[in-house]
Amino acid sequence: MILGIVIVREGRSVMQLDADEAEHIAEVMSALATPARVRILARLLDEPATVGELVEELGLGQASVSNHLRILRHLNLVVGDRDGRHVIYRLQDDHVRAMIQQMLSHTRHP
Repeated sequence: MILGIVIVREGRSVMQLDADEAEHIAEVMSALATPARVRILARLLDEPATVGELVEELGLGQASVSNHLRILRHLNLVVGDRDGRHVIYRLQDDHVRAMIQQMLSHTRHP
């Protein structure tokens, strides 16, 4: 038996995407096609972090991490909160958290 879920938003099913919505989803999916960005998002599942912490923990260069975070901020996947001289990055919201958790669950499923 196949179960389907149809979510209705603003009077139409999700399957009825307009061109702008489809373009935005493709842009987000494209951003997730970069392993470094996926690693940054997965790391931020645990707790917020500064650029320096991400550099140290992920073994990536500072310029690279900053550039990836800029793109992730642009796509509303992460936000940065200023704390003195540092910016602490976290996932945008529970929707992003659920998306990353689902992707991890899917790839780890036997």
